[in-house]
Amino acid sequence: MLTFVVRRILQSIPLLLLISMILFGIISEAPGGPLTPYLQNPHITEADIVRLKHNLGLDQPVPIQYLHWLGQVLHGDFGYSMSNSEPTINAIGDRLGASLQLMGSAIGLALILGVIFGIISAVKQYTWVDFLITTLAFFGQSMPVFWFALMLQLAFSVNGFTCCGYHIALPSAGLSSGDNFDLGDRIQHLILPVTVLSLAYLALFSRFMRSSMLEVIHSDYVRTASAKGLTRFNVIMRHAFRNALIPIVTIAALTVPDLVGGAVITEKIFAIPGMGNLFINALGQFDFAVLMAFMCLTAVFVVLGNLLADVCYAWLDPRVKYT
Repeated sequence: MLTFVVRRILQSIPLLLLISMILFGIISEAPGGPLTPYLQNPHITEADIVRLKHNLGLDQPVPIQYLHWLGQVLHGDFGYSMSNSEPTINAIGDRLGASLQLMGSAIGLALILGVIFGIISAVKQYTWVDFLITTLAFFGQSMPVFWFALMLQLAFSVNGFTCCGYHIALPSAGLSSGDNFDLGDRIQHLILPVTVLSLAYLALFSRFMRSSMLEVIHSDYVRTASAKGLTRFNVIMRHAFRNALIPIVTIAALTVPDLVGGAVITEKIFAIPGMGNLFINALGQFDFAVLMAFMCLTAVFVVLGNLLADVCYAWLDPRVKYT
């Protein structure tokens, strides 16, 4: 297994290089180019633009520019954000933690509940429980994120609710009420956005888990386990559960890039300073350095997600061998 992991990591290096080449070429050919933020400034003259092009190496061929950018990246320098006048690595570092907390909580909660609801729905097939879970899943998949987020803010933040004789209004924006970290305060700020995001993921995971579990519980080896006199719980959890998880691992691996990609609409509505907000701002101002760093980081997490899925396959199914 260790040999397989090392080999996959080594194989991913040329893949990531190829992805960075393609991304660099596409962004370099975009209208305006990396100097778009300066072109929008009326105080900068044409002579200033020419000087900036020379100083930044933008007057050289694109392959030379890419090699210069790659050399800086290999030394840990992703350039400067032209819109914020700060190192790109700092701009991403300040916002990556917020996205990891938001997306990690939403995906983790949805994965746990989705697996549980999917198993219950499959075991209770065609009962009212199955119909209820299926209806809620379709509701989650079809619910517009922006509308649902605004409704939650209105119901639980603007109007608030009464619980145990206390009027409670959940925070509707940001991740904290002050500069100091407080776990209870952070959880309160995450409740609404995590609820919004986890609903869509929950619908996806529960439907796939139900379908996979239905396929497994009707297989021969599960019927054999039942014929041996094992309890229904043992049959489901010890014999069917691990094999039914394999499709869920694939779907979960596809959500790994979301950890760093953030959620643009949710972060905007709840004013969360995450990667989604950073990407939209960089895209609107064509902040070349931030866009390249963001997309390359996303590509790295795509590769890591697929590698993690392959490792989980071998753990779940003993028939899968990697050498």
